[in-house]
Amino acid sequence: MNFVKLLFLASLTLAALFSVSSAQFVGNATIHAPAVILQTNNGTLTLIKLDVTTGNGTVNITGPVSVGQSTLNSSQVAAMTASSMLGINYKNYDFHYKILDSGANVSGPSAGTAMTLLALSALSHKPLLDNFTVTGVINSNGTIGLIGGVYDKVETAKAHAMRFIMVPFAGNNSLETEIYYLASRYFGIRVIPISNVSEAFSYATGSAPVYGLNVSLNVSNNYDIYKIPQAKLSCSNSCNQSVLDALSHFTLNFTNASIRNVSSYKGFRAIAANLSVNQAGAAQLGQKGYYYASADVAFLDFINSFMFQNPNLSISKGMDLLNSVGYYCSSLTPPPLTRSNYNNVLNGELRQLWGNVTINALISQYNSTAIDSDGILRNVYSAAEAYAWCKAANEIYSMSTPSNSSLEVNVSTGINSIAASAVSRALSSGNISSVPSVYIISAKEAMNKGNYALALLDSDYITTDEHGTPPVSTPVLYNDTASMINSSRFGSWATQFADEALFYMNESSYSSHQRAHSLLANGYYAVLLGNKISNSTQQIYEMLTSKPVQRITPTPTNVTSYIGQTTINIIIVMLIIIIALLLAILVVVFLTLSALRSELGNGRQRGRRTR
Repeated sequence: MNFVKLLFLASLTLAALFSVSSAQFVGNATIHAPAVILQTNNGTLTLIKLDVTTGNGTVNITGPVSVGQSTLNSSQVAAMTASSMLGINYKNYDFHYKILDSGANVSGPSAGTAMTLLALSALSHKPLLDNFTVTGVINSNGTIGLIGGVYDKVETAKAHAMRFIMVPFAGNNSLETEIYYLASRYFGIRVIPISNVSEAFSYATGSAPVYGLNVSLNVSNNYDIYKIPQAKLSCSNSCNQSVLDALSHFTLNFTNASIRNVSSYKGFRAIAANLSVNQAGAAQLGQKGYYYASADVAFLDFINSFMFQNPNLSISKGMDLLNSVGYYCSSLTPPPLTRSNYNNVLNGELRQLWGNVTINALISQYNSTAIDSDGILRNVYSAAEAYAWCKAANEIYSMSTPSNSSLEVNVSTGINSIAASAVSRALSSGNISSVPSVYIISAKEAMNKGNYALALLDSDYITTDEHGTPPVSTPVLYNDTASMINSSRFGSWATQFADEALFYMNESSYSSHQRAHSLLANGYYAVLLGNKISNSTQQIYEMLTSKPVQRITPTPTNVTSYIGQTTINIIIVMLIIIIALLLAILVVVFLTLSALRSELGNGRQRGRRTR
């Protein structure tokens, strides 16, 4: 029986040896692969080697302490994708990846593109350059998907003297592309966005030159503002637009200050100049009376510049920044409402509420979202939005403080049911995103706190943001936008939204068809919001009631108490004076008696000496 077992084991061993000896070497390749060590929030660069032999389609990874399932899945997709691109059957080969980082726990799909390039190189015998690195998810069709931690990976590529790093294409002027641009200029290394593995392989083998290539970012609006007419819409109530004019100037000023700080970084001077061009356009908009459009352009540029002002924050410093913004937003107090300032004050409150909602959410989620420098930058970007909202709110408050408290008003309770119905309708659509917008959260918070006028205005933003789908046809879009303008003029804010729509309509006439449609869509959203804000502002105005002036008059009890306390105080003082006088008299009497006693004693002594 033992002999049979030994014979069986020997046969298995021989079969295994025969299998190994029959596998023929096909090719190998080596590549630098970046990663992020989550425990320390640092980038690292390691080597991945691939040996390809003939076989039956086995794919494995060795080297680290552990390898996550997502990484294993990526290696299999990489082998299959590379084989398919070369027109061969991957099941005729075995792929053995070795990650030269024995102390690591490896997880995540971001090495998928690197593994695909390895397989392409080993199978085609085209060697890879040794002065680059690459990151990105590999999809089965050869396209490259987005990943996280790019900032830290760019930093480590520079630290290891890589000539360039390839990253997934993220779309023109997206926040991800902005992070690519920031990291590239901050660390001084070429970052090349790629869409598919064929493109990546051309750069990786030197077939396509990379000289001059780098991620680009253009945030210029390129408006032909000098061609558009002066804003001329007039509103029908609370038409003092001086607050919006001042808000436009205020936003321009604090954005320009931020851009000047950005330009202090040598690598960021180009983007600072780009933003400055936008600011010049925003200033022109304000001069032509498009105050809200002017402030809007400056507002967006501030958010971009704020992130470039903070290009290299640690996790703790990022948290400090969020806390300081949160403290600022929560410290603001709106002035009392009057019939002349209610429109501005409520819109200031709206922006303060958005700022508080945004920054509080960031603070509560920070530890789970700032897991790498990309996460910190995204939080900084959103914090800039909250900060700008609160800065605007504070400026509105400072210009809206009433001079006479007797003019104060309340919004009557009749607005409660109107707001509840409006918010309910806005939230009832099936188009609502599963991730609540700042407007949805703010509307619910305003309802819970009993600020129904604010909730009503917020419902307008929800409806416009979630349901305001513009027509597909450009002519219809133009006509629909134009038809709403004249019904969007109750109050200065609604009128400014209508004016903004007019600006986009005028601007579209000087643009290409594709850009014209995009501009008209912006105008449609602006006037749709203006139309709804106009209706809500009128409803709120009709609900304003004079607030009773409270005068504090002293009651008889208070007067009596005061007199009684005063009398007691006088008696106490008099008693103290009398006691002091008595003590003084006693002291005088005592001293006098002492003197007499002494004199009598001296007389007796003199008599004795005479005798």
